[in-house]
Amino acid sequence: MRQFAALLRVGVCQVALLAVSGSAFADGGPMASRGTNRDQVLGQVVFRCMGGVRVQVTQMPGRARVQFAGRSLVLNLANGADNVQYRNAQFAWVSNGKVSYMKNMRNGQLTVSGCTQVK
Repeated sequence: MRQFAALLRVGVCQVALLAVSGSAFADGGPMASRGTNRDQVLGQVVFRCMGGVRVQVTQMPGRARVQFAGRSLVLNLANGADNVQYRNAQFAWVSNGKVSYMKNMRNGQLTVSGCTQVK
C-alpha cells in the first residue's frame, strides 16, 4: 500500500510539472513539450470576423495553427507583399495588421472575412 501511495504522489507531481513547464495548446491548456523549436508558441491572437466567427491564431516558428468553426489548420508561413500569410495547399490566412481573412485556395472564396483582432 505504501508503494502505491508513493507512486501516486510521483504521478501527481509529474502532472503538476507538466502543467507548469509544458507548452500550451491554442486554447491555453497544457501540452507536453516535443522538444523542438518548431512547436514553440510565439504568440496567440484572437479575431472576431463577419458573422461572429471567432478565429484563434497561434504563431510558432515558420507556421501557425488557425482555429475557427471547430476546425484546426496548421499553415506554413508564406511570403506576402504587404501582409502576413500562412498557407497550405487548401487555405491561406492573410493579415495586413488591420483586417484579416481566410481564403480557400482551391476555389478562391473567402472562408471567413472582415476579421479584426480582439486580444
